[in-house]
Amino acid sequence: MNLPVIISKLTLLGAILLIAGCGKRNPFEVTISNCPAVAIVSYTGIVTKFDGIGRNSDDVVYNATITDLRVDCREDDKTGIHQRVSFAIIASKGPAFANQAIILPYFAVLLRDNSLITAKRIFQAELRFDPDSDRFVLRQTIIQTLPDIDTARRYDYELLVGFQLTPDEVAYNALR
Repeated sequence: MNLPVIISKLTLLGAILLIAGCGKRNPFEVTISNCPAVAIVSYTGIVTKFDGIGRNSDDVVYNATITDLRVDCREDDKTGIHQRVSFAIIASKGPAFANQAIILPYFAVLLRDNSLITAKRIFQAELRFDPDSDRFVLRQTIIQTLPDIDTARRYDYELLVGFQLTPDEVAYNALR
């Protein structure tokens, strides 16, 4: 290849890279946020309910999953931190399903400094299946407020969600 061809190809490549980088944030930019981190607790984002003591696929009443976690957080020095967390609960009927509705308890825990539970609340999600549908999706929203932004700056907060499970259900999920 001659030098003019190489230079034109390098110029074209440079232009492509420049255009591809437009609109993207600086990868070295650091954003400090006082908003609590949000996560689904390991082994509590899925629940499988069985009919009786059997654990075969024919014994499954329903399966449910917490998914599509979305977070919107606003910080204000005067009014504190306002966080809106939403997620979907997706459930599907199993072969042993007999009802049209199920009640799924789930929790939201505010954790401080990775170990101290400062608040816990248990909610109930009611899922009503249509007779012709094997799947149900329900969107849930949790609003979390920390009124004192100085407290949020001082501690490391996390908002954790999951299904309220028995120890046997957690063990089943861990061994899946």
